[in-house]
Amino acid sequence: MNTRAFSVLLDAHGLSALATDAAAMRTWLALVKRTGSELYVSTVTIAEATDGTSRDVNVRRALKGVNPPIPPSEPIAFEAGRLRAAATASRRKPRDLTIDALVAATALTLRPPVVVLTSDTPDLDLLLAGTSVQVRSLAQ
Repeated sequence: MNTRAFSVLLDAHGLSALATDAAAMRTWLALVKRTGSELYVSTVTIAEATDGTSRDVNVRRALKGVNPPIPPSEPIAFEAGRLRAAATASRRKPRDLTIDALVAATALTLRPPVVVLTSDTPDLDLLLAGTSVQVRSLAQ
């Protein structure tokens, strides 16, 4: 994966890491640049990562460095529902996975290979099980 271009989708933690210039994100940005890869974000991720305060300025600035945000189309929404239902059925503890499911379904629409950058690897691994999408942690 180090020499071939790939699609990188940021979840809320990934977008926040980009907005704050976190060290882990700088490493990924160098890889993205070196391989000619593309950064993506879903519009639902923007909603999850922002709060209407002055800190949103950093998110707005970070968004200038990614492809146009991807809104949840009808096919993405239906796929997210399917993924969420399948994941919920296999969990012991109920938890709302709707936002993560929308991120996962968005990842499935991107040009492969695809990597999702997150701090929530267990939920996204569960949602994307059996797909070619790779989930990588930004947790430090």
